[in-house]
Amino acid sequence: MDRFGRRIVALRIPILIAALVLLVPSVIGYAKTRVNYDILSYLPGDIETMAGQDILTEEFGTGAFSMFVAEGMTPKEITELKNEIEQVEHVKKVIWYDTAMDISVPMEMLPEDIRNAFNNGDATMMIALFDNTTSSDETMTAISQMRTICEQQCFISGMSGVVTDIKNLSLQEMPVYVVIAALLCLVVLTLTMESFLIPLIFLFSIGVAILYNLGSNVVIGEISYITQALTAVLQLGVTMDYSIFLLNSYEDNKLRFPGEKTGPWHMPFPTRSNRSRAV
Repeated sequence: MDRFGRRIVALRIPILIAALVLLVPSVIGYAKTRVNYDILSYLPGDIETMAGQDILTEEFGTGAFSMFVAEGMTPKEITELKNEIEQVEHVKKVIWYDTAMDISVPMEMLPEDIRNAFNNGDATMMIALFDNTTSSDETMTAISQMRTICEQQCFISGMSGVVTDIKNLSLQEMPVYVVIAALLCLVVLTLTMESFLIPLIFLFSIGVAILYNLGSNVVIGEISYITQALTAVLQLGVTMDYSIFLLNSYEDNKLRFPGEKTGPWHMPFPTRSNRSRAV
């Protein structure tokens, strides 16, 4: 171990350069790693939920649906909105009143229980069918485009809408949590350590390790959004302890082996000439 440690110290500059160079493929790998927001994909494929979704997708071409409510719009405006949403990619069909009857036919002609199920005051509900699974990237993209089209007059729900909201919240709040955790660590370490530079070195090295971790996931192709959300904060908390332990060990060995050239970590590697002189 002594020889190994001396070798690392001797090659510290090349190791640092290699570590910085490896950040490039790590960043590229992180960018190319897909984040999976589909909770159902972690269930066994033979259970009824997964089997039913597969049957709907393969045989009927409809693996997901969302309900959205439009408020304060006339039947003509709702029809125009419905036609516009049907043009969104991966939206297979939108079901509303005009799917069964022309809007010239008064809705009051419908049975009361059916009318009340889809209408409440000036609000009416439509159902959008998608040609992909509930949490697929295509379905979530279609949900986002639908919300852009609907603006403030419509509200989209359903499992696909929930998954899209989870994705948006994760992308918005995860960096905030990581920054808060890093700042709190920086404050605590700065107050408890003699040098203000050491906490910066700790955070830099841990940040590099986090990028290595996230970038290496390109090998498996995708990671869960839960993994992505927890990786940075969890790794920051766990590896910070080991960084502090390593620093304490370094300080202890400085006291055990004082002097830059007399300590065993700075002794030259044994060579033939050194051994002959010692003899």
